[in-house]
Amino acid sequence: MKKQIGIMLLIPIMLLTGCSFFGGGDKDEAPVDEMIDEQTIGLSPEVQTQEKYYRSVLYDGVYPHGESRGLGDSVVYNRHDLEQLELGLTNIAKNYFDVGKYYFQEGQYIGRDELNNWLRRLDESIGRDGKPKNPEGLNPPLGEGATTKEREENQPRYLSHILEHNYFVEKGDGQFELGGVVIGISLNSVYHFRVEDAQGRYYFYEKELNPQAAEKAGKEIAEKVVARLRSENRAEGALNNVPIVVALFQEMPRESAVPGHFFAQSKADSKRGLDSWQKVNERYYLFPSKDANNDVRQDADQFMKLKEEINELFEKYVGVIGKGYYVNNSLQELTIEVPIRYEGKTEIIALTQFIADKIKKFPSKVKIQVYVTSVAGQESLIVKNPEEEPFIHIYR
Repeated sequence: MKKQIGIMLLIPIMLLTGCSFFGGGDKDEAPVDEMIDEQTIGLSPEVQTQEKYYRSVLYDGVYPHGESRGLGDSVVYNRHDLEQLELGLTNIAKNYFDVGKYYFQEGQYIGRDELNNWLRRLDESIGRDGKPKNPEGLNPPLGEGATTKEREENQPRYLSHILEHNYFVEKGDGQFELGGVVIGISLNSVYHFRVEDAQGRYYFYEKELNPQAAEKAGKEIAEKVVARLRSENRAEGALNNVPIVVALFQEMPRESAVPGHFFAQSKADSKRGLDSWQKVNERYYLFPSKDANNDVRQDADQFMKLKEEINELFEKYVGVIGKGYYVNNSLQELTIEVPIRYEGKTEIIALTQFIADKIKKFPSKVKIQVYVTSVAGQESLIVKNPEEEPFIHIYR
């Protein structure tokens, strides 16, 4: 699908082609009208899936990367958290922006350097240039204390990352316009910091954060982010005219094998601030684990039975681990990893068939994915969508 891009996409195109609303473009650049006439907008192909993913906006057949692309890798330590923050934020968006009518684009309105300043501590002390060092910081300034360690601990950094997503809607005349913005605010559960001594040696510390304090800080940060996005100086005030959704995400400790989760969401209608906050009840559990045994015992027992049955099929021990995704305390999706020692394709086929039959004992509404792997890589895949029979694929 390709269409001539219209004036409603003026702002995103300027960002993608080198002009910036945070500074002036070069004088020898082509006029904006010429750039608009030369560009076409398209959409990624529509593919029917259980997950109902958004289609993405393409410019001249190219996927436009976000302004802060790659920054998340530098500030979010746990890869599980980063992936869930990104994918989970699109699920939050589905509560407000119809997948069949809105189209996804990575964030274009918060620049990389700007976001980096937001993530740092507020620092209003005057630098050598006579200006405050970082008046835009959304993390608090250092606290009181006799040592740097005490000051860090007394005023920890709650904010870890901010992720921006844009959603476009097609107009009746075949043009596209910005229809909404979704912001994910990722919060630390553990604050890691380092202190340098007089000899230049570093000492590393961590402080577990109070969840209620993190939530309070997250909501205050959300208000500030929306106010900044609504500024008339940003994209000529274009973000004043669209709804902005903000969701709060709680990261897990760095060593966690499962990702964190969203726990609150709010919407700011056009020209307004955030409305009341709504609870998001979702969580991941690792199987087997103490938390799963305590909180979701029935599912934990069923997983252990599957693990035992798999091991009974082989003479050698097979490690089986699972990750369960829960919404409103109900299991929605179960991902299972079965790492084995490779013995031959026929054995892998038998194992895959065996597991595919056993997972049918789980509730039919649960989506289940099983990955059988060896040191050589992926060996087989089993996918069971809700209310359907399992599908298997053997890698060759």
